[in-house]
Amino acid sequence: MSSGRSVELAECILEFNNHIQSYFISSTYGNETLVNRCLEKLLSDGADGWTFDVNAYEVNVFFVNLHKLLSHSMKKSNLLWSVIGVLEVAVAEEETRLALVNSFRFLPLVSGLLLEVNTPEQQKRVLSLLHILSYGATADGHEIYIEMLVQKLLGLIVQNREKPKRGEIEQLALSILVNLCQQDISNTFVLMRNTPISEFCQRIQDFGLLACKMYTVLEQNDHIKEMDLHYLLRMSFGEVRLILASKNSFSLRHVVDFLRYVKTLRDTQNSEPVRVALTDENFTKDVLAFLQDIETYWSEQEKEAETNSPGGPPKRCKTNAAKLRKDRTTDGLFDILECVVSLKPDDTELYRKICAIGPIRLINNAQEDCSKAITLLRTILENHPTDMGFAKECSSVLNTLMDTITNNNEEQLVATFARLLATIGRMLNATDDTIDAVAERFYRHVFSNILGQSGQVAAFDYSAGDRTARKYLWSLHAFYELSNISPTLWYAKVVNLLKQKPIQFLIAKELTSGRDIEMVEAILQITTAADFPKRNVALMIQMLKNSGPPVDALKQQDLSSTTRNRVPQIPPPNGYSLLRAMSRNLENRINQAVERIQDAKVAGLINAEKAELVEFYTYKINMQASLMNDLRHSLEATTGQITTLMHQNQLLMAEIEKSRKKNVPLLLKESALENENRLLGQELAEMKLAAASYDKKMNQLKQEQRELHKKYSEKGEKCIKLAKEVEQLRTRDDKYEKENKRLCLELAAMTQNRDESRKLLKVYEDERQQLIEQRDADRKTYDCKQRELEREISKLKDLVQQLEATLEQRDGTIVALDKDKTVLRAKLKDSEERIKQVEDELKENENIKQAIYSLMNKNKKV
Repeated sequence: MSSGRSVELAECILEFNNHIQSYFISSTYGNETLVNRCLEKLLSDGADGWTFDVNAYEVNVFFVNLHKLLSHSMKKSNLLWSVIGVLEVAVAEEETRLALVNSFRFLPLVSGLLLEVNTPEQQKRVLSLLHILSYGATADGHEIYIEMLVQKLLGLIVQNREKPKRGEIEQLALSILVNLCQQDISNTFVLMRNTPISEFCQRIQDFGLLACKMYTVLEQNDHIKEMDLHYLLRMSFGEVRLILASKNSFSLRHVVDFLRYVKTLRDTQNSEPVRVALTDENFTKDVLAFLQDIETYWSEQEKEAETNSPGGPPKRCKTNAAKLRKDRTTDGLFDILECVVSLKPDDTELYRKICAIGPIRLINNAQEDCSKAITLLRTILENHPTDMGFAKECSSVLNTLMDTITNNNEEQLVATFARLLATIGRMLNATDDTIDAVAERFYRHVFSNILGQSGQVAAFDYSAGDRTARKYLWSLHAFYELSNISPTLWYAKVVNLLKQKPIQFLIAKELTSGRDIEMVEAILQITTAADFPKRNVALMIQMLKNSGPPVDALKQQDLSSTTRNRVPQIPPPNGYSLLRAMSRNLENRINQAVERIQDAKVAGLINAEKAELVEFYTYKINMQASLMNDLRHSLEATTGQITTLMHQNQLLMAEIEKSRKKNVPLLLKESALENENRLLGQELAEMKLAAASYDKKMNQLKQEQRELHKKYSEKGEKCIKLAKEVEQLRTRDDKYEKENKRLCLELAAMTQNRDESRKLLKVYEDERQQLIEQRDADRKTYDCKQRELEREISKLKDLVQQLEATLEQRDGTIVALDKDKTVLRAKLKDSEERIKQVEDELKENENIKQAIYSLMNKNKKV
């Protein structure tokens, strides 16, 4: 709920507290209308999901005034049912319900209202409220209203025997009796005194699990001797089936309690019978049938929603009780599913069925408050840590859940979402873009008010209750888990959160109270971080201890001392117990007197008529009855005074708590100032030591300065000598500069000669290249001629062979051939001479080349 909405409702409560005082003074129609209008506004806002913060002082005043208004409005229908409607909204939250029973004593008042109403609808509504209030209530059977309530409930159970034996009113009445009797044995004695137990057990034998619980309370083993654990488990799921068919959700809490009791038995040492019952085939069939019944129920709910939605805007809600009963049915189903998953963590068929339903449908069927569905998903993930597929499916609904949290900032929902986010990250051992984006939105949504006001100590509301503390701490634990998985993104943010004073205060407060074991375990995991501010948290724990115990602890201490004194010890007779003791004493005295008179009459000691004796003892009995009635009226007045004193005590305790919480920021400021003062003292001592060391160092520096002055005077004389030497060196440098200029001119002339030599060399290189090309051309020509000669020689050889072949035929041609041979030899000689001439030319070219090289070398040397 938004902060603006909360402020508006707080103003409505203040307005009611103002108008109710005028109504108590003058019960006019106008004042009654104003009070009724405030109640109707609170009723409509409460139906939208708002809860009462019983830690606030104005809310305590509101409930005290509401108690007084209900006691004065038994005959005024409008105010009466408006008050009942507000109570129906208030009991939806567990902390408020316990406060209404233990601190404001609404149970006797609503019990008295049950005696006044007559119509079945009104009885059903009051019984539903009584059923919720009586759950876990520690009502003392010695109080007057208990006996009247028990008699009324017994009358509702046994009335109209010709009607069906399991009507809704009868079930509610029996459920209230079970709630009362299983908490206090004195209530059981009141029940046993007002009805024959055997007839009562026969009457309730068709009430299923409720009857079994009552048999157990009454120790009627004859009725449950054949009912073993297997049968009770089957009966529990049968009870759920009947509840879904009749849409009466008040018995679901008994089923959840029984399944949790079975889970506790399984975790004990002698748990073999429980394990056998849980592995029974019938139990597995019942569980699967239960899942099918849930799916059918959800399908019917979806169809009803579809048929009601297109017909225009919904009606203003028949009654808030009907809406709350619907929500409790859904919560009860999710509680049963969680118990079943915990009882059978290794059942693959059950796990497959739940996975087939899917996280999206589970969340959608959770309606406005999906914290139970989130808890169920977390339980499934913790029992199946190796199934990454289901974990990824759960991560796919994180965006939807984050949108829900943005629209409905309920503390329990935020805490359960934080635990689910941590479980998913721990199972996947990695984060993706979806998880990082959702985590970033969740981080800004939860911690924006703390990080935005980090510089202000009093900006945070240190009077916030336990639900707000759990919201912040579970969110911190979730981001600590994410920092272990992805330190790049989250470690710096977690360290920044741990530096904030409000977070340190909440950690210290939770470690000091230690009421939630799981929360303390999670905080101890966070304390292992390297940057955890151990000293700051330890100082806050010490501060909280020194400021005294909180009012809640005082309440628990008073309650525990009351219970401790009531159970093991027998208190002295007072109030209703005094009436019982006097009636038993009177009966014993009458019996003894009758026996003595009869003995005396037999012995002849007296002679009295029977009528006289009856008249005498009738007078005595009437006198004692009148005395008992007077004592009863006195007891009722005393009970009213006790209720008034309890209300005043509750208001004083709320005011003390309010003042103590207001002082918490001042204590934090004082602690911060003490720490700052201590640090400033340490800095002052360090500065004094530093000043002393500075003075000592200054003296040393002055001594060093005098010594340096002497050294510098000596160095000054040396500098004068060095100046003269520098002058001489400058003169020498001028000479060197003139010499350098002369050498530069010579170097320029040599550079010019070098350029000319390079030009000549380039000309010679061109000539040499031409000669080389000419030599190559001559060599090619010579090679061609030589090849021609070789070809001619080969031809001649062929001719010789032909001549030798035809030698005998051509003898006359031998001489001609010899002549040709001589000519050819002459030509060959000319060719050899030409070859020698070419070789001489080559040698001459080589000499020219060497002359060019020598000339180039000379030019280089020059």
